[in-house]
Amino acid sequence: MAILKPKIKSEREQIRLNIDSQVLVEISRYCEYAGFKKQDEFFEEAALHILSKDKEFREWKDKLKSSTEKA
Repeated sequence: MAILKPKIKSEREQIRLNIDSQVLVEISRYCEYAGFKKQDEFFEEAALHILSKDKEFREWKDKLKSSTEKA
C-alpha cells in the first residue's frame, strides 16, 4: 500500500526545482504505483508527510508560535 496518496487542493503556487535524474525516475515510478496523476501532487503530499512527522520541526514551530504570541 502506498504511504502517500493524491489529494485535490484548491490554491496552488508554482515552483521550479532541479532534481537528480535517477530520483525523478523513481518519483515517476512511485506516482504511477500510487495513482498520482501529476508529480506536483506527489511533492505536495511528500512535503506534508515530512512536515507532520518531523518532531524537531514541530517543536521548533511551536516555540516560534508561542514566542510571537507573547510579543
